[in-house]
Amino acid sequence: MSSGNRPSTPPRQGPSSSKPPPTPEQVRRIETNRLRAKAIRDGLQRGEPIPTAPAAPPPRNEDNTKRPFSTIEPTSRKGGEGRENLRPMKKFAKYVEYDLSKMSDTKGGFMSTEDDPHSVLAAENLRDKPAGMTLEEWARHQKRIKLQKEKRGAFEPAISALDATDEEKSCWECKAKEIDWKWKEVFKCRVCEKCKKANPEKYSLLTKTEAREDYLLTDPELRDEEILPHLEQPNPHKSTWSNMMLYLKYQVEEFAKKKWGSFEAMDAEFEKRTAEKKRRSENKFKTKLRELKKRTRVDAWKRERAKGGGTTKHEHVWGTAVQQGDQGETIKTCEECGFELEEWVI
Repeated sequence: MSSGNRPSTPPRQGPSSSKPPPTPEQVRRIETNRLRAKAIRDGLQRGEPIPTAPAAPPPRNEDNTKRPFSTIEPTSRKGGEGRENLRPMKKFAKYVEYDLSKMSDTKGGFMSTEDDPHSVLAAENLRDKPAGMTLEEWARHQKRIKLQKEKRGAFEPAISALDATDEEKSCWECKAKEIDWKWKEVFKCRVCEKCKKANPEKYSLLTKTEAREDYLLTDPELRDEEILPHLEQPNPHKSTWSNMMLYLKYQVEEFAKKKWGSFEAMDAEFEKRTAEKKRRSENKFKTKLRELKKRTRVDAWKRERAKGGGTTKHEHVWGTAVQQGDQGETIKTCEECGFELEEWVI
C-alpha cells in the first residue's frame, strides 16, 4: 500500500474556551424545578402538606439502551408517607412504639435557651406555670423572682433608698458604699466583696459540719438563728440532698469563745474528747479480738476432737498474772493454748 492511500489520524482538538449555552429544553427544566422547589418551601412554612404529583410513565426503551438521567424525575414523597398501614412484627412490637417520620426536631439538646427561647428547657417549675403564659414569659418571670430574692441586678437596693446614716450604709473595713446586701440581711454584716476576699480568716463561710466538729457546737445551737444566723445554699454534691447551712467564721468564733471561755479551753476539751474517743475505740477492738480468740480456740478444739486426737483433757499452764487498771483486775494467759483468765482481787 502506498503512503498516499494510508489513513491518517485526525488532528487533536484543543479544549473549548467556553461552555456551550444551555439548550431551550434545559432552560425550561431548570426554571420548572426552581419554581417547584420554591412552592414546596412556601407550603412548608405555611404548614401545608407537600403535594404529590402522579409520576409520569418512564419513556419506553425501544433500542434496549440505558435511559438518560435527565428523564428521571425526582420524587416529592415525604419519608414515611403512605406507610401508615405498616405494622411491626409481633416480636418487635414492644420496642417499636413511635413513628420516626412524625417526630419533631429538638436539636438534640445542644441548642441554648437564647437560640431556642420556646424550648421546654428554657423554663423552670412548669407545674406552676399559668395556662395563658408562654414558656418564654415564664422563664423571664422565674429569672425576675430569682434576682429579686438574691437582691441582684435591677433589684439591688440603691444607696439613697436606705433610710440610714452614711455610717450604716458603708463597709466596716474600707468604708465603701458597695456592700453585700445579702450578707447585711442574713448576717447583719456590712462588708464589700473586696474586703471579703482580703480577709478570709474573718469573713469566710463555714459549713455546719465544720462548725460542729472544729468548734464543738451542738445542733440546737446551730439551728438557732438568733444565736448563729446562717445562709442556705443548694448542696453542690447532689441536688436532691438538703441545702447547705453556711455560717460566718467570726460569728462562730465569737460564740465558741463565749461558750468555752477561751480558745485554750476549747482546745483542751477537743483533746479530751479525742482521747476519750480513741480509748473507746481501742477497748472495742480489744473486746472483739478477745472474742475472736475464744471462738478460734473452740473451733480448733472441735476439729481436733473430730479427728480423734483430742480425747485427753488439756491442762492449762498459766503464765505470770498481769494487772489491768486500778480496779484489781488481773489477766492470766495459758502458755500452750493462749486462753486468758480474768480475775478480780477483792
